[in-house]
Amino acid sequence: MIKTVWIDNLIKVLEYENKLYGRLLDLSEDKTSAVIKGELEKLQAITAKEQELSDELKKLADIRDKIVGQIGRSMGKYSGDITVSDLVSLVPEEYSDQLSQVGKSLKETVNKLKNKNDLNLKLINNALEYVDFSLNLLTQPVPQAVHYGRKGNEEGSKTRGVLDIKY
Repeated sequence: MIKTVWIDNLIKVLEYENKLYGRLLDLSEDKTSAVIKGELEKLQAITAKEQELSDELKKLADIRDKIVGQIGRSMGKYSGDITVSDLVSLVPEEYSDQLSQVGKSLKETVNKLKNKNDLNLKLINNALEYVDFSLNLLTQPVPQAVHYGRKGNEEGSKTRGVLDIKY
């Protein structure tokens, strides 16, 4: 028999996870803006906040796993085999709608976050490619006009880059 307190706790944990993933999604929106505008300090602050939220989400995942484990043991199943969708059909009817709704909402939020993170990754990669390209342009030797000496030989055709770097 599944204890209703476990189901209540699971629903609360899933709702809180959804809230934290929503906050991560908001930070990802800010990150997109910071990457586009090249605001490095803002990007660092956002990354620090994301790390804090990730740490909280890890703790919540552990709690969720323990609750699901308790529910699984009460049903005689291994907790790794149980999903929220499975629980919807196994819990009392008064909880199934609520559990289904919070599971669906969490899944949507995580998918939005994944899509936003994919976009941010592409933007960051583009920015890094641009920086690499710019550095290559600045450090490439600039060809100078060829000078011929009295005997028709090339003289003094040293090349220099835009940056003052010795080769």
